[in-house]
Amino acid sequence: MLKERIEFLSKRKQISRKDLVEGLVTQAHFANILAERYPLPEDLAESIAERLGVSSSYLLRTAVQDEQTLARAEAIFVQMSVPASAIPEETVHALDDRDDSLTVELTTALMKAVYYQQLNDAAAHEYIHISYLNFYLEKYGRPDDIQLPRPLTKALLFYKIQYYRSKQAYVDVLTHVTRLSALTEPGSELWLSIQNIQIEAYIHTRQYEDAKRTFEQTMKHVYDQRLFHRLSGLYVAYSGYCFTMGLLQEALSALSMAEANLVYAGNQGDLVTAIANNRIVMLTMSGELDQAQAEIERFESLLQGETNETQQAMKPLLLVYRCEVASARKSWGMLAQSVDQLLSCAVTEDQRMNAIFYQSQLALAHGEQDTFITQALACLSYFESVQQPLRLESLYEGLAVVSEDQRRYKEAAGYYRKLVYLLRRTK
Repeated sequence: MLKERIEFLSKRKQISRKDLVEGLVTQAHFANILAERYPLPEDLAESIAERLGVSSSYLLRTAVQDEQTLARAEAIFVQMSVPASAIPEETVHALDDRDDSLTVELTTALMKAVYYQQLNDAAAHEYIHISYLNFYLEKYGRPDDIQLPRPLTKALLFYKIQYYRSKQAYVDVLTHVTRLSALTEPGSELWLSIQNIQIEAYIHTRQYEDAKRTFEQTMKHVYDQRLFHRLSGLYVAYSGYCFTMGLLQEALSALSMAEANLVYAGNQGDLVTAIANNRIVMLTMSGELDQAQAEIERFESLLQGETNETQQAMKPLLLVYRCEVASARKSWGMLAQSVDQLLSCAVTEDQRMNAIFYQSQLALAHGEQDTFITQALACLSYFESVQQPLRLESLYEGLAVVSEDQRRYKEAAGYYRKLVYLLRRTK
């Protein structure tokens, strides 16, 4: 760990190893110290620390892994492994970005990155990566290849799970969830959260029997231990399983059960949003557009009781729902109005890309082929990066048809091939 920390500090200071140890020790001997063949002497640590602009303890205690240090790292992991909405902002700010122990410091950075990702705080998320995390992820980014202290391993796995979920890479999610579950106390709050993610990953990787088995086992544990505050989250996860299996009414019933058990939940705001989201998406995809519209309006009425800040934060999401229903109905006037509103208030890349997608569908519907191609290509790479099948299916099909109409047969063939591959993989 000392080697990685000194490399990081040297890179930040733009000082070579030769200049770092010039007049202090030979490069060969220093390499042996970094390889942990020899200990780092205190006097040498003081001289090197001065050149790097840090305290000597920041080097001497880098690899400390005593019981107290590991307990501190574990406490940070537990504190930050809950939904971001349940973590007070001042709690995050109170966590020091620098610590003599790299185990504590890196655990903190990983969990802060997860927090910023959940809040869609792109600026903070990017900054912590550019200024710190990218270097260490390159060194320790494969937790299966490197032996790290247990709390840091858990933080790295948790970070990877959230990262791969954001990329819709559920095979990787499942791999890391399985490893993290083995390191987690059965029945703990983290273990229960992991079970929900595992159900989600099983559904996306089409391991439906495993998804149902995990749900039933977790539900039994929840009832046996009377952990009723977890019921709503489990029913939300189960609704995804039912919908994927083509059981719409069972999926909607599961969401009703989730709503009925909200009284026990501690993070009701997150769950209300998840329930509304699932119900609206399911009804829209099933062609029950009148019901979907009614749910959108019901969700809007629920938000009236929230703070103005919350209402503004949820406005883009509601507009995405409205755009989806309008698009499914081919209500182009309504879609145009909703897209304009969405563009004016979108705050995340996903919201902006969805707005451009809807603009492309409007252009296609009006026969504006060149405009459609421009807008479709503007959002295509994003939806390919997050692997969103429904968006990609519409884009590939539209681009293939328009390219064929314009006698660009080679491009049309390429989009048709992508469409066929997508359909084979997702149907």
